[in-house]
Amino acid sequence: MGNSLALETLRQMAIRDGRVTPKVRNVLLAAPDVDVDLAREAIIDMGPRANRPSFTLFVSQDDRALAVSRRVWGSSARLGAINPDQEPYRTQLEQANVTVLDLTKLRAGDPLNHGKFAESPEVVQLIGKRLAEGQTVTDSRVGLGDRIIQVTAGAATAVGTAAGLAVSAPVAVVDPQTRQTLGEHVEDLGQSVSGAIAP
Repeated sequence: MGNSLALETLRQMAIRDGRVTPKVRNVLLAAPDVDVDLAREAIIDMGPRANRPSFTLFVSQDDRALAVSRRVWGSSARLGAINPDQEPYRTQLEQANVTVLDLTKLRAGDPLNHGKFAESPEVVQLIGKRLAEGQTVTDSRVGLGDRIIQVTAGAATAVGTAAGLAVSAPVAVVDPQTRQTLGEHVEDLGQSVSGAIAP
């Protein structure tokens, strides 16, 4: 649900200030339990592409938590469970300039398949490294997704700190204390991941 908070916070910032602050350059929406139409409207309300951050969306069609949420909320599709190659999603994502990583084929230790983005040390390291270098998470919709699946085949799972960071990151937008300590937690995670994948 942190994805809802992040989208609404950025939307309100854009409405109030005429744009999202340039300090926010990359936004990762990881398995978002957000109505597709509400997410689209929030991004549109942020204004033209030049005035909003780059968005990267992590989806998985076998996310059981999002399937339950969809049943609870009715027939509205949940953003984190869409098939990005199906219409109208494909066109809408391209128009909004949203990069998509489809993790459906990635096997996870989580029986709900809701935390795939945070369960593989290789995925976490790949994301962290590219963002630290000021790059977008992917250069194309398919390329990195395929590399993640290759890299994570048989990889160790359960990086709980990464899941905690994913939930805390949207709060850092509005809470100065969280913003101050988030960097320390990311650094700790990076060190632990490096140790986990060292030969």
